[in-house]
Amino acid sequence: MERRGPFGLWKGMNLSDFSSELDEIGPCKYRSNSLPKNHSAFDQYILQISPQAGLSWIKALGKTISTNRFGTGMLTAFNSMETKLSASYGKKSRIDLLMSGSIWNEPQDWMQGLQNGERLLAVTWDQSSGAQLTESLTSIFLGASAVDTESGYIYIEYAFDNILESEAEVAALEDDAL
Repeated sequence: MERRGPFGLWKGMNLSDFSSELDEIGPCKYRSNSLPKNHSAFDQYILQISPQAGLSWIKALGKTISTNRFGTGMLTAFNSMETKLSASYGKKSRIDLLMSGSIWNEPQDWMQGLQNGERLLAVTWDQSSGAQLTESLTSIFLGASAVDTESGYIYIEYAFDNILESEAEVAALEDDAL
């Protein structure tokens, strides 16, 4: 019996384990709009599934969030998801940073800073943060991204303990194309 993880998936799943259609978007990278367990905050999922290691990484891409230049809607959605993940995985490390020297340092510049890559809002759950990760998960990363100054999305990345093996497979497959 397989143990279920995020979105009803588990480490090492092969392509044949998926009942829904997966679109290949790169070497061992697949996109899906539906997984065994969907969450209403997300409308797209990217999966890394290599031939030997199987599923090693999941990225859930959030629906577009309407916000204002201050990032009010973005922060509300982000903080809500952080609370939900913390309830499941415990301790985390949070980064809410505006890069030194950024001109986007006023409250109304919050989304502009995020869009320009000069602001970072992220939370990580891993061994170093003291998180209580389940089974074969090694890290969870929650991030915020801006589309423009009035919209953005959140995303979550889950990595399993076979990620290094899978990355080596992907690199070998790509190198074989040269």
